[in-house]
Amino acid sequence: MILHLINQSPLQSQALQLCLRFAASEDVVLLSEDGVLAATSGSPAAAQLLGAPLRRVVALHGDVVSRGLANKLAAGIEAIDYDAFVALCCECDKVHSWF
Repeated sequence: MILHLINQSPLQSQALQLCLRFAASEDVVLLSEDGVLAATSGSPAAAQLLGAPLRRVVALHGDVVSRGLANKLAAGIEAIDYDAFVALCCECDKVHSWF
């Protein structure tokens, strides 16, 4: 299982598109920094994430809140804290950052 890290806005980068090309059904995608913009309800990026065969899609809570998106996350995308992020890093076999 791979933890895929996306920290760039889907409007500014192709990182999310590349990630989704290679992610497998047992993988997890974690959105951080401007990557949390992909988690916005109704956005094309959120639809792509939720339509992909992934085990789980999560976003860092602090980054979601700091961008004013706390009540705008798409259903099915969970906000997690740093402790849960660390736990995911330990649970997954590999961690891959997409730039």
